[in-house]
Amino acid sequence: MNTAIIGASGYAGEETVRILSRHPRLKITAVTSRQFKGKTLGAVVGGLTRNRDILFEDLSPEQVAERADLFVLAVPHGVASEYAVPLRKAGKLVVDLSADFRLHDPAVYEEFYGHPHPSPELLKESVYALPELHADAIRKADLIASPGCYPTSILLALAPAVQEGLIDLATISITSLSGVTGAGKKAEIPLLHGEIGESAKAYGIPKHRHLSEIEQELALLAGKPVRVSFVPHLIPINRGILTTITAQLVQPPEIAVIAAIQALYEEAYRNAPFVRVLAADAPLPEVKNVARTNVAEIALRVDPRTGRLIVISAIDNLVKGTAGQAVQAINLRLGWPEDEGLL
Repeated sequence: MNTAIIGASGYAGEETVRILSRHPRLKITAVTSRQFKGKTLGAVVGGLTRNRDILFEDLSPEQVAERADLFVLAVPHGVASEYAVPLRKAGKLVVDLSADFRLHDPAVYEEFYGHPHPSPELLKESVYALPELHADAIRKADLIASPGCYPTSILLALAPAVQEGLIDLATISITSLSGVTGAGKKAEIPLLHGEIGESAKAYGIPKHRHLSEIEQELALLAGKPVRVSFVPHLIPINRGILTTITAQLVQPPEIAVIAAIQALYEEAYRNAPFVRVLAADAPLPEVKNVARTNVAEIALRVDPRTGRLIVISAIDNLVKGTAGQAVQAINLRLGWPEDEGLL
């Protein structure tokens, strides 16, 4: 299928280019960037062995619509809608990596993003495309909203426990550590190597934007509103997210209960090619073990002293957290093997 990548020079766009360049069923026919117009992909995106001679172009939505059937929008929130609206009117399949179509309620979008939703009429047709939770909906979607990187690491770690009612939802506490590519490719002093090297800091508290989709999806899993505590941190690595979640168990943490929780997670993800539930006696997840893969690693521990469940997950924020997950959803939508081009 002919594919265009809008905003292909950012971190998410570059990762999409790399994955699509090795995908056997997707052909890159257009890439856009105002900054790099006229330059080749090979001159801007490292690690390519194919498609190096494709030129970046600065194309309007109407112009680019003629060049492909599938469009990946790797542009900031707000800008994505400028492309999604005309492309959907033209009947094109659209995959959005921004936050524009992740939330069902435009009022929640305005609350967390600080301005009215630019195209609320499209929200009714968008699908929150976390493949492990919404595969059936993705298969019928023409507007695919790829989840944020933090929510991916959190929702995969919590989904089985929330669905089965194993934890007290009011006690969920989440801490995530992210590499700097999660902030996007932009020239800002706080993101300079000299500022982040040999340091670590919390940010975006108490109301990080990703809280909106985290709580939206947890509420769907629980069947009632959910409010969680979420504290993200920036750490001096290029890519990856490590998330630690604690919550009070509703049952005493006896050995049988602990074994049942491990078995529940293993069964929940038994047929999920990109979720690796680690054995109870295995080492805990590490970012280096999932770097540049579409895999999420999850480990479970129970603290018998406090009766709390501890869930730890690790993902690559640019692959499973962004571009790889989007391609996983594309594969589902087009009826191809879920892992096509991702192994």
